[in-house]
This record gives sequence, structure tokens and C-alpha cells, in this order.
Amino acid sequence: MEKYLTLAGLVIASAIAVPKFLDTSIEESEQAGRPAVQREQQIASAETPRKKDSFNPLDGRKARIAMDSRGHFVTDAKMNGRNEEVLVDTGATYVAINESLARRLGIRLKNSDFKYKVRTANGITYAAAAVIEEIQIGRVRVQNVQASVSRDEALNTVLLGMSFLKKLKKFEISGNELILIQ
Repeated sequence: MEKYLTLAGLVIASAIAVPKFLDTSIEESEQAGRPAVQREQQIASAETPRKKDSFNPLDGRKARIAMDSRGHFVTDAKMNGRNEEVLVDTGATYVAINESLARRLGIRLKNSDFKYKVRTANGITYAAAAVIEEIQIGRVRVQNVQASVSRDEALNTVLLGMSFLKKLKKFEISGNELILIQ
């Protein structure tokens, strides 16, 4: 009986070891048939990490806005080259500014431009449509942003709405920060 168990053990060990040995031998003989330069190129390409196909200078443009004590995201933005304080408002369809700021930004409006009836937190008012050439927060820069211009008495805060935010690659809240990613 002992002979049979020993023989069975040898057969099992051979069954495990022989295929591994054969695989290694076949692989080595295939590589021996290849030119040495080709093998070196394969080794080098396997070790070298691949680079991105193209360089995009806007990759990695981020801005972080800290939450204030009221739970709002307020920051300084450069609008058409002028520094202005803005309140990020995801509930606002457009960037909302008043007519005095519009004039400072170089946007010229007539009374007849205030023809759009809008519902705001302060009630119903009339607004004009405009385009802000550029809004920059930190390294994030967005051009040709649609804006809603209200009368001065209807709006005293600049609201940074979705017409700006939707031009970003992504925006997210992480902890007590709003992160803008371009």
C-alpha cells in the first residue's frame, strides 16, 4: 500500500511540475528566435509609463471657495477685468448683476432692454439679457457668460448662476468648500 501512495504522490507532483516547466521552456525558445533589439524594445516599453496623447493647458485649473458662516459660498471674481464679490447660486439660471455693475463692466443697456419678466427671491421684476466677456475665479476662467441684468433696487448682490457653472468641467462640494474644476 505504501508503494501505491508513494507512486500516486510522484504522479501528482509530476502532473503539477511538468506543465510549468514546459511553459517556461516554450516561452524561452520563442524569445531566443527574436532579435535582441526587439526584445529590448518590448522590455523598455513595458517599463516606461505611457504619456498623455496631447497637452491641454487648461487641465488642472481649479478654484476653491470656502463656505461662510451662513453656509454660502462667497468669493471675489474678476468680471471683465474688475474685481467683484459674488455669491454662488446654483438656483439661479444666469449670472445676475444689477445695472450699475453692468455699466462698470462695459455693458450698455437701454430702458427698452429691460423686457424680461423674472421672478426673484425679492419678487417679480424686469431684467435685460447681456453677456459678460470673462469671469475669472482663481485660475478658472470662463468666457462669454450669459447674464441677467436687473434694476439696481431689485438686486444688490452678484449671483454667480448656472450660466457660469455649466461651462465648467465639474463643480462639487467637499466638506466646507466648493471646488470649481475647469
